[in-house]
Amino acid sequence: MACSVIGLTLAAALVARGEAVSRSLGPETYKTLLQFVLVVVLGGAVSLIYQATNRDADLRLLQAQREEERTLVIRETRQQYLRELIEQYHVVKRSRRMLRAHALTRPFGEPDIRVMIGKYDEFMQLILDAQLWLEGFNHLVQADGEVFPTEVGIVRSLKSVEGYVRSLIAEYESLMPTVRDDAEVAISAFPALAEFVGPYAESGSFRELFIHPMQAVLHHMRTLVLKEPSVPIP
Repeated sequence: MACSVIGLTLAAALVARGEAVSRSLGPETYKTLLQFVLVVVLGGAVSLIYQATNRDADLRLLQAQREEERTLVIRETRQQYLRELIEQYHVVKRSRRMLRAHALTRPFGEPDIRVMIGKYDEFMQLILDAQLWLEGFNHLVQADGEVFPTEVGIVRSLKSVEGYVRSLIAEYESLMPTVRDDAEVAISAFPALAEFVGPYAESGSFRELFIHPMQAVLHHMRTLVLKEPSVPIP
């Protein structure tokens, strides 16, 4: 840069004092000197422009690469959490079916359904793990707006899902210390469980507080990952 400035100054001086320098050095020598200085000035200027252009291009390329890497990391993070969210959704639904199949009994001659506490305990522990994951995910979604840009409705839906599962766990924590593992207890003592494992058409809270909000959250997460509308998981 300094050499180019000096060369440019020298060229300007030669042009301004051309006649005097020509008489002093001779016309041919003057022309040769002037050509040499101009070549140096122009060459240096072109070199500087080329270097500056390359630096700008390299900087733009680096910025584009960093943005691409950032976008990829965000996309992979969303994909991972979508997979885990689907898994927790299935854990709760699978536990509901297993409770209905293995934890409920109706002794011969008795009208009321009873809960086998050992099996109840077994499957509720799976639901407990799902509730803890959903609780953590709920906090994460609200804390990281870059990875999870959310709407108010989605936050409300996720809170509904986690809150519903937490109500099952609250009942579980309250009743388990009062019964033996080998006991069978009337399902009327478990109102939240009774609603949870009841017929789907009659399970209003399960549908409205868990299934429908979860479908909304899954739809939102899929849209973030795929960048296009998707069909919620039934």
